[in-house]
Amino acid sequence: MTSISFISILFSIFPLLIVSTFIFIPIFGDGLFQEELSASMAGRDLSLLIKMSPPVVTTDTLKGGQTPLIQFRLSDTATNETLKHVTYLIEIEKSEKRLLLDTFHSHTGNLGIQMRPSSADHITINGDQDTILLSYTGDMEHPVSATGPIFAEGGLYHFIVTIETLDFDRTFIPTDSQPVYEGWLSVGYSIDKDLEINGTDYTIDASSYYDALNNFNYDSSANKLKFAMPFDWNLDRLKKVNLYVHEEISIPKPSPLAANGYKGTVNNIDLTNKSLLVDRTNSSKDVVHIMLTKPTVMDIAQKIVENNSNIQNNQSKTTEMTFTLSPSKNTITGNMNSSSMNMPMNGGM
Repeated sequence: MTSISFISILFSIFPLLIVSTFIFIPIFGDGLFQEELSASMAGRDLSLLIKMSPPVVTTDTLKGGQTPLIQFRLSDTATNETLKHVTYLIEIEKSEKRLLLDTFHSHTGNLGIQMRPSSADHITINGDQDTILLSYTGDMEHPVSATGPIFAEGGLYHFIVTIETLDFDRTFIPTDSQPVYEGWLSVGYSIDKDLEINGTDYTIDASSYYDALNNFNYDSSANKLKFAMPFDWNLDRLKKVNLYVHEEISIPKPSPLAANGYKGTVNNIDLTNKSLLVDRTNSSKDVVHIMLTKPTVMDIAQKIVENNSNIQNNQSKTTEMTFTLSPSKNTITGNMNSSSMNMPMNGGM
């Protein structure tokens, strides 16, 4: 599936996240390649765009030498005008471990940081450094680079961005009035599994844009693919984040799993047609997309939490999101024809 068609589908089902906040109340997102976040400062509504290019980044593409470019753009929410002379204090975490904390400046307000994953022990930042601001200076045409153990693994990367200067290079915003934004970008985990299905060996490729998949296998007695992913079902946590879970499974043609179509479950709950879509445009494979928006995850979480509350202390509680994929008697669910792959984009993620 091309990245363009994938993006158009995501935009059509997952609207633009813009939430107003006062001064530094953080705004959260989960499992995205782009976020636009808003905050207010001294009567000004400011939007921060955090965007990863290309939009589809996986552990496979990174091993192939891909170097994602992360864009930070501060703008006036009312006019969409890019604000100039912005100093960004940027912290990046993964799994609650800090990977980067440094100050960057863009005279144009449009900052670019090129991520160059490597096996080095520490992250090295390359770029011109302002001797007064002590910040690395760059823009989208001349991005700063960060080389080392960053974006080297799949999963969610947590960005905490504080705005220190605005409009003027040397005029710092008072610390207690500096807008702070929080967002997440997702790097996909890629795996390939050799599985025997109905006596024949097949290679099934999978990418998870939320967390690593495990226990990926074929259950011959039930004629199902089964796999799981670590997931925190805590409702209080889920209420605070705007999350999106996307799993992509590539199955060779002719499909050994489904002659007509596919059906799927998450934690034994049937997926709706809107949550399971199939790209049939590739002559060599079906690409099955499991796409769970926040309302869907919340509905499942409520059932999971209720079930966990009924489990005795000596029994294991659910800490995973479990998936199955099996044949459907109907035609392929959510078939992506040319019109569905060119849906209008409603905004950014």
